[in-house]
Amino acid sequence: MESMKERLEKICFLPPPMDTPWVGAPAEDRSLKVDRVDGKQVPLKLPLFWYDPPWSEVAIDSADAIAAAVARLGVLVSALRSDLASADEEPELHGGNSSETIGVQTQVAEELPRMIPYRPERYGLSDRDFDGAAVVDVRLAMRRNSTGRFAFTPKEIGRWEATQAGAPLAGGGWVPAASFPPDVDGLSKLEGKLKQLRLLAENAAVFVSIAPHRLNEELPAVLSCQPDGVILRLNELDLSSLELAHCVKQTRVMMDQQQCEHLPLWVVPGEISSTDAAKLMALGANAVAIDSWCQELVDEVRDAQQSAASNSGYTSLAAPKTQEWVDWVEYELSRHIERFDGLTHAMVYQPSADRLATLSAQWASKLSIPILDVPFDPGS
Repeated sequence: MESMKERLEKICFLPPPMDTPWVGAPAEDRSLKVDRVDGKQVPLKLPLFWYDPPWSEVAIDSADAIAAAVARLGVLVSALRSDLASADEEPELHGGNSSETIGVQTQVAEELPRMIPYRPERYGLSDRDFDGAAVVDVRLAMRRNSTGRFAFTPKEIGRWEATQAGAPLAGGGWVPAASFPPDVDGLSKLEGKLKQLRLLAENAAVFVSIAPHRLNEELPAVLSCQPDGVILRLNELDLSSLELAHCVKQTRVMMDQQQCEHLPLWVVPGEISSTDAAKLMALGANAVAIDSWCQELVDEVRDAQQSAASNSGYTSLAAPKTQEWVDWVEYELSRHIERFDGLTHAMVYQPSADRLATLSAQWASKLSIPILDVPFDPGS
C-alpha cells in the first residue's frame, strides 16, 4: 500500500510542555463503550469502522474472507449476511467457522465486530442479521450510484436478493432508492423505529447516519429521536481539508449545545491517512471510517478476479486467492491502525484543548486552536 496523502497536514499534534513532570505511560486500552439509551453498554475494540464496503464488486467468498480479516483487527465492519454468503451458508463475519482446532484443543473465536447497514428499502436484510450485531446503522441519507441517480446498481440488488439471472429485480436495471423507512411517516416517528430496532438487536447500539447538507436543521431533529449515536457522512461533499476539520469540530459543538455531550459522533471523511484519523478524533469525532484504507484491497481483488475470468473465459474458474487477501489485511492495514493507535494513545497525556496547534492563522481562527509560538511570520 502506498503512503496515503495527509489532508490535515496544517494541523500538528502538540507535545506536552517542556517542564511537564515525567509520568509513565497509562495502561493502553484501545476499546470503547457505547451507551444505549436504555442503559446497556456496547463494547467495541477500536474507534474505527468500515462504513460502506462495495461488497458487490468482489466474489462473495472473497468478500467474506476480507470482511472477517478486517474485523479480526478490531475494526467494525458493515455487512449483511447476503453481502457475504449465499442463503444456505454462514459467513465467517457472522459467526461461521467460529472455532478452530489447535492440537487436541478447540479454540472458540470471540464475536467479530459487525454493523448492520439498515437501509430504508431493507434489500437483502434478514432477521438473522440482528443476531450478534454491535451497531445498527439506520441510513437516512440517500446514496447516489455511479450514474448520479439515487439508486442501487443491478450488481448490488443481485447480491442482496439472490435473483435468478432470467428474472432479475427491475429487469436488471437500476432500482430507485428510498429516503425513509416505509413504516415511518417522518422524523417525528423515527424514535419509535429506533426503539423497535433495539428490541430486534438487544445488544447493539442504534445509530442514525445523516448527510451534512442541512445540518443545522436536521441534526437537532435526529438528536430529538434519541439515537445511541450519529454518523455524519462527510464524504458526500467535496470538502477542502479545512472544511473537513471545521465541520467535525462544529458538529461536535452543535451536539454539545443540544445537551448531547455524551452522544458519540462518528464521521465518514472520505480519503484520509492514519494521522488524519487521529486528528479528527482530537477535533471531536469519537470514531472514524477507514473506507479509503480498505479500498485498495477491494480494487486488487476485483482486478485479479476480472483478469482470471478473462484468461480462463469462465467467471466460475476465477478462484479467489483468499489467503493472500487475508495476509494483505493483516500486514498492510495493521500498519495504519498501529500509527493511529500510537497518536491517539499519546493524547491521553493532555487536556483536549492542548492537543492540536497550527502555523496558519486561518486554521487557528476557524478551529479555535493555538498558533505555534515560532520566531517567524507563518502567514496563512
